Amino acid sequence: MSTIVVVRKGNKAVIAADSLFSQGSLKVTPNHKINTQKIYKINDTYIGFVGWTAMSVIFENIAEKYPKHLKFGSRKEVFKTFLFLHAKLKSEYFIETKEKDDQPVESSQWDCLILSPTGMYHVQSYREVMELQRFWAEGSGTRLALGAMHATYDLYDDPVKIATAAIHAASEFDDGTALPVQIFSMEMPKKKIVIP
Repeated sequence: MSTIVVVRKGNKAVIAADSLFSQGSLKVTPNHKINTQKIYKINDTYIGFVGWTAMSVIFENIAEKYPKHLKFGSRKEVFKTFLFLHAKLKSEYFIETKEKDDQPVESSQWDCLILSPTGMYHVQSYREVMELQRFWAEGSGTRLALGAMHATYDLYDDPVKIATAAIHAASEFDDGTALPVQIFSMEMPKKKIVIP
């Protein structure tokens, strides 16, 4: 499956992922696969995907064909971008949109974390978009990664150390996650303090 995390501490934020690919019960480590990329850079934004490997390849292809349509400057822009992507998934890539009998809307079949200069976002398969404050995880090692980040967030000032601890914890105990860690960082603008 994979594990991806985002962490912000002060004016620095990171996105990190493990490097394992799997096909059913078969593990494909970086020793056997040339492209182990789970995090993609689109302009000044990083996007990490979990789930079917085909979905990452599809995203890569859409990003090459329609770069001007991919905007990640706010939660609303992320939502509009994923509406656009969903239409392309259906019309050009023949995606199966059904997951279960009682789903509320069509599924885009991917879950991702986004790190942009404007913030961190979590997008789920039904195009729910959450803006994140401190940290989050997605994938098969989510609970392990969240626990590790919760335990280390107040111990470390550097979000690289927090994210690395999360991927290491997931790699230790989740069979869909393995080292090495892929990690990217960026400086973030200072948060505006809103006083009610």
